[in-house]
Amino acid sequence: MSMNAAVGHLARRGLHHAQVHFAQPPPSQDGAAAFEQHDTPKMDIKPGEMLPILTTGFIILLIIASIRYTVGEVMASLAMIESPSTTAIIEPASKDDLPPPAYSEEAYADEPGAPRKDEKEGLLPSEAMARDQPAQPADNEDVEITVIDHKPVTASIRSTIGLLHSVGGFRARWRGLGASILYHALHGFVTNLLASFLGFGLFGNALCYIFTSLALMRVHMLWTHSMIAHPTNKSLFARFMPRKQCRVLLLPTLVHAVAQQATFILPLAVAIAMGLGPDMMAAQPHGHPDSISDDASPHKQGCAMMLNLLRLLAVPTTALFVALAVLLPASVTLTRLEATLLPEDETTLVPFDREAIVSEDINPSVRGASRALFVQAWRSFDSAARLRLVKLYVKMVMAQVAVAFVGFHVVLAEMYLIGGERIGEMVKALGEVVREAQKSEGGVPQ
Repeated sequence: MSMNAAVGHLARRGLHHAQVHFAQPPPSQDGAAAFEQHDTPKMDIKPGEMLPILTTGFIILLIIASIRYTVGEVMASLAMIESPSTTAIIEPASKDDLPPPAYSEEAYADEPGAPRKDEKEGLLPSEAMARDQPAQPADNEDVEITVIDHKPVTASIRSTIGLLHSVGGFRARWRGLGASILYHALHGFVTNLLASFLGFGLFGNALCYIFTSLALMRVHMLWTHSMIAHPTNKSLFARFMPRKQCRVLLLPTLVHAVAQQATFILPLAVAIAMGLGPDMMAAQPHGHPDSISDDASPHKQGCAMMLNLLRLLAVPTTALFVALAVLLPASVTLTRLEATLLPEDETTLVPFDREAIVSEDINPSVRGASRALFVQAWRSFDSAARLRLVKLYVKMVMAQVAVAFVGFHVVLAEMYLIGGERIGEMVKALGEVVREAQKSEGGVPQ
């Protein structure tokens, strides 16, 4: 019996160790799979509990995009074309400003010492003729002219929204949204198709973008007309302008597309030239002027940190400068020239002085007039209008930041109500899974 008991005990121990051994992942299995089978913490967050957070995030993004389109596209386009308007009020001059009445003899006939009629001196022939002829009204009467300068509608977001509501109701905030979706969908499809077919790099993609912008300039003009003009009964395709009339848009469209790409490429080039990146500090060798070592003096550490900060600020500074000095004039010029091509039977929502761009000296139908129109379109946009447009963009950014700030705190409150600790554990677990996957990928020989 003792032998059988010993054999049974050994058999049970062997079976137990076999079960433990085969339950472990094989040596060839990567670390991510082993982590998923053994080390993944239990997550008690149900998918339905994350629905309010996802819904709130989607609503926040939708509001930010709506602000971007309403203020940055519709209102900005109206601000680019609005011309100063004045009203002249003509009124008769007041009695205080009129000259004194002419001398009359009859007014003093009853006064003491007044000469009698038979004692009056004879009148000169010219005076007698003037007395006998009836008084004629003057051809040029004295009038007062008062000129009132109207405040631009686009100077205030509230007044611009009021104008849009009076024209098309609440949905007028998103005027031209259909044309915008059509333009951007076609632009993105054609650009990606050309870039993937030709296989160019960064500058090749920029060339494809510029070529697509030139090919779709009529669609872009349709989008602009949908935003700045009063509603019309014409269909979408009936509002396309003839190709011959759109030749003047070749130069401004080319400049605008190049400016858009420069706003992206130039800051990227500055970042590459400055050596910026996630491993900026690690890329600097020991002893480099920009490297920060532990044994360096506080003075050297402070100088190195200040230098790195200036290098970081160089990228947004370049982007801001290019946007204000290159992209803004190009956008204004293109929009104003597109407004000049608006059909005569359609009117703009705000006052637009077309004669300030197109005059007798500059005729769009004449060959070679595109350059003169391009220059005149920007010159006719005065400094007050430029400042008003920049303020509008600043207000747009501030509104977007405010919405993002409030939405972030709303999401934090929802996470706290759902269970902040559980969500924190879930995020931590997902981070560990990602790190294990990265380690396993790094350990595999290439």
